[in-house]
This record gives sequence, C-alpha cells and structure tokens, in this order.
Amino acid sequence: MTRANPLDPVALLGADQQHIATRAQLRRLGVPSGTIAHRLRPGGPWQQVLPRVICLQNGRLTSNQKLRAALAYATPKGHEPRAGEVLLTGFAVLAAAGLPSAGHPADLGAVDVLIPRQRRVRDQEFVRIHRASGAMPGGFERDDGLWGTTVARALADLAGGTGERRFRALCAEAVQRRHCELGELLDQLLTRPGALGLPQVARVVEDLTVGVRSVVEGEARELLAHAGLPEPLWNPVLFLDGRFLAVPDAYWPHACVALEIDSRAWHLRPADHERGLARANRLTAAGLPVVRTTPVQLRRHPAPVLHELTALVTTGPHGPHERVSWRRAR
Repeated sequence: MTRANPLDPVALLGADQQHIATRAQLRRLGVPSGTIAHRLRPGGPWQQVLPRVICLQNGRLTSNQKLRAALAYATPKGHEPRAGEVLLTGFAVLAAAGLPSAGHPADLGAVDVLIPRQRRVRDQEFVRIHRASGAMPGGFERDDGLWGTTVARALADLAGGTGERRFRALCAEAVQRRHCELGELLDQLLTRPGALGLPQVARVVEDLTVGVRSVVEGEARELLAHAGLPEPLWNPVLFLDGRFLAVPDAYWPHACVALEIDSRAWHLRPADHERGLARANRLTAAGLPVVRTTPVQLRRHPAPVLHELTALVTTGPHGPHERVSWRRAR
C-alpha cells in the first residue's frame, strides 16, 4: 500500500489551505499539467470547483472550503493570495458574526467577495462579486485565517441586493448586538453612491437615527405614525430622580407613557425574558403607565393597543413625570 509522503509539498499546501489550491500554485510546486488533468478526471481524487481553483479532495465542499475557494477565484490570475487583497463581505461576514437573520455559516448559498473596482472578475457558481466604489477597506484577519470586511461594511455591500425586511433586520441586529457602532454603520451606508435612493437604505438610516433597534420596532413606528400618534423616543435610557430606571422600547416624555413590545426574537433564553419582565415591573412600580404588546398583536389586531396608547398619550402627563429624565439611545 502506497502512503502519501507527509513532506510532499502538495500535501503540505493542502493541509495549510483546507485542500483548496489554484492551478498556478500547483504548477509552481512542479505538478505537471498532465498530472493535474489526470487527477481531475471523472471519479479522480481532485475536483475543479471554480475556474483555476481546485479542491485536492473529492466530495462536497465544507463551508470553510467554499470561502477559501471564493477568495482564491477572486485573487488576480497567477498571483498568490495576499492578505487583504480580496475580502469576504456580505453574508459570509454576517453569518460568521452570528446575526440570526444571516443564517448559519454552513448554510450559505453564495459567498460574497469584495474586490477593487478596476478588476474584471464576474460572478461564478457560488461566488458573488462586489466591487469597492473607492479604495479597498483594510479588512481584518478572522479566526479561520481568512480576511473579511467589518460587519458595517458587509451590510453596506448588501444594501442594494437584499429584501427590505431582511436588510432592516440585519442592520438592527448588528447594532443591537454590538457587532458595529451606529455611527460606523451610518457612515458606511451614507457614503455609498446613490444609497439613499434605495428605499431600504433610507428606511434603515431613519430608523437607526431615531433609536429603533429591531424590525418589530420599525414596524411599530410605522403603525404609530399611521395612527397619528406623536413620535416617541425609541430605546431611551430613563432615570428616576437621577438614578437609572429602565430602557423601554418606546417612551413619550411629555405624557410619561412607555410601550413594551414582548418579542421572542430577543428572549431566546429564560434570563432574557426575566429581564424584560423586570424592566416592565420597574416602570410600573415607579408609577409610569406601561402598554405591553407582542409583534403578533401589532400585526394582526393593533386597534386595542393603539386605542390604549392614544388615550394615555393624549391625557398625560402621568405618574412621576417631573421626576423622570432621559437620554437618547446610542
């Protein structure tokens, strides 16, 4: 039985790169073109996964192999991949960051890659190409050794090709879960040519600026505006007699009324749900009227909630109005 030499340069390359290599890399190691073709034959030990990109194994690619293959394909022909020359972006970055709306990294149908604008590379198989409108961003090295953009840049690269609801959810999750700063995300969105002409971008920028931090809150904001209610503060930090009180989903300072939306999306663990109950209890104990609802109620039967809010907001101020101060969401 013939065993592979562990010091074989091709084996070493494969071990270092998750068995993903370019044809140019193999040729530089002295592998003849005929040998490459023979190993790529139907039923052979290697497989061609993208133009110029070879997997030194057969079978289904792992998620990491797909990422490496996409970067290798987008690297200039004949070049060795260099740190930051091409970057993972879009869902490849957001899924790795753990944003729920991005899905699991293993389930990515396409790999988003950012390249300099002057490069002539097109979408191929599972690779989706994005071109930098200006200079390439610096990027960073991930835990898996691959290079990607920041979460804020990844979101901006998806702005024109993602449905409005999903895009709003991704941006809200990124800020809510502190994967990027609000200012950083707004900078990335607003500096893209023509971005504000896209309805989903304009909506996200407006929502984030006023403090909305979830799709449910964005939908509630539209509902309240349609009902003629004044714009509340979204996710403000409330203080009672100068001491921290709570961060309700929405608050009308002139009426001293709070709105709490009990969304399961943010209550996946019992501790999260308990914190939400404790927040509402603190507000109630302080004497603030609190209207509680759920996303389902807002979408299917909003009338009772809107009626209660209208009655409270128009008859305020209530409770400890003079003792409550606030700071806007950051």
